[in-house]
Amino acid sequence: MKLMHPFALGSVVTFYAFWKIQDTLCESEQYANDLKNPKYNEIQARKRKAEGGH
Repeated sequence: MKLMHPFALGSVVTFYAFWKIQDTLCESEQYANDLKNPKYNEIQARKRKAEGGH
């Protein structure tokens, strides 16, 4: 198991990097208004709240 720790650490770093890239792209203006975006409802709710809507 001692020899496997670099691979485990590399996997964690890679997973985190891809997660952050995906999260950033989902929030980008290009995809924020796309209905296929998994965060569409969350983004629209934030926009309505910022505009003072309900």
